[in-house]
Amino acid sequence: NFDTSNSKKHFWSRGVVSLGLLGVIAFAGNVNAADEMCPQVSQIMAQSITPQRGFTYAANAIRGGWKGENPAATESYLDKVKFTSAAIRQTTDNGNPVYFVACDYEGEGKAGVRMSQRFPAPAKPVGNDWKDNFCSAGVSQCAFKFD
Repeated sequence: NFDTSNSKKHFWSRGVVSLGLLGVIAFAGNVNAADEMCPQVSQIMAQSITPQRGFTYAANAIRGGWKGENPAATESYLDKVKFTSAAIRQTTDNGNPVYFVACDYEGEGKAGVRMSQRFPAPAKPVGNDWKDNFCSAGVSQCAFKFD
């Protein structure tokens, strides 16, 4: 004896849940699982070097870690800053190319933190908020990737 009304209700509820989950995924933003981004302020840890030498900063990441330093800081500033920009950069070290992404966090007065991470290849901007390898939108809008 098979109750078709119950099975229709069960099928319908699964369909609604599935559509709901697809909607959440679709509106989650333009960042894909393979994209990377600067750390959120809440992910950054501060450590005092000495009272005269400021603070160092660190955050874990998929490809190693983000590092930063503010030698003039008299406090960690992490409770006073917000993400302001990301930049994809390249420099040289002993004639060899060095690729990195720099992330800036700013607040009032001297409150500021710059985090950076080196990569073996140049990062590629993701999305339309990047202009000339510079992005001043939110953290997730300033995502980047590697080929």
